[in-house]
Amino acid sequence: MEDAMAMLDVPLITGQSGFLAGTSIASNLGWQPVETLKVGDQVLTFDHAMQTVADIQRETVTLPTDRPTALHPVRVPKGACHNRQDLWLMPDQGLLVECEAVLDTLGDPYAVVPARLLRGYRGIAAGRPSDRIELITLAFRQDEVVYVEGGLLVHCPAPRQLLDSADISHKALYERLGGAAARFLVNCLIDDDDDRALGCEPADLPNLPMRPPRPGRPVAPNPFG
Repeated sequence: MEDAMAMLDVPLITGQSGFLAGTSIASNLGWQPVETLKVGDQVLTFDHAMQTVADIQRETVTLPTDRPTALHPVRVPKGACHNRQDLWLMPDQGLLVECEAVLDTLGDPYAVVPARLLRGYRGIAAGRPSDRIELITLAFRQDEVVYVEGGLLVHCPAPRQLLDSADISHKALYERLGGAAARFLVNCLIDDDDDRALGCEPADLPNLPMRPPRPGRPVAPNPFG
C-alpha cells in the first residue's frame, strides 16, 4: 500500500494536505497561527511578496488507528528545515525544494515534493500528532509558496473553483514531483544532508534580503522596505 501511494504524482484525498492548527504563518502582522487568518488577510509569499488570502477551508480529521503509514502525518523535528519548533505536516502537503538535483532534471532549481516522500530526510518521520486534528487550507488567486514556522517553504496550490470563477487560464507555477523522480531527489538530499534545500534562515525573514532572481521570473519587491 505504501509503495503504491509513493508512486502517485497528484494530490491525495481530502484531509491529506493543509496546515494543522497552531502552525505559524508569516503575514503582514508577523507570525500568526494559521487558524487565526481570514479571507482578505495578507500572507508573505516566496515569489510575490504579500498576497491576499482568497479562500480558507477548515475541516476536522479523525486519524484511524489502522491508517497506512503512507497516509500518516509527518513530523519535521525542530531545526531540520530551519523550522523553529517541531512541525507536523499532512502527508500530501507540498514543500518547495531548491537544489542542484532539481536544476539538473528540470532546468529550474525549484520543485514541489509531498511531505510523505521526505521521510528519512533530516529526521522527518511518519507519526500521529493526536487522534483528531484541525486542518486549515489557505488558497490564493494563483499558486503560492508561503513561509512556515520560521523558514520552511510550503506550497499552496490555487484551487480549481477560484480559477474557474476568475475565468483565467492557469499554468502551475511550480513543478510537482512524485514517484521515482521525487524519491531520487529525496535520496540526493539525504546523501548531501542539505539543510538549505527546503527553507531559509529564520534570521533572514524580518528584513527579507533580496534573493537572486529565479530563472525566468522577476524578483518580488521587499514588502518590509
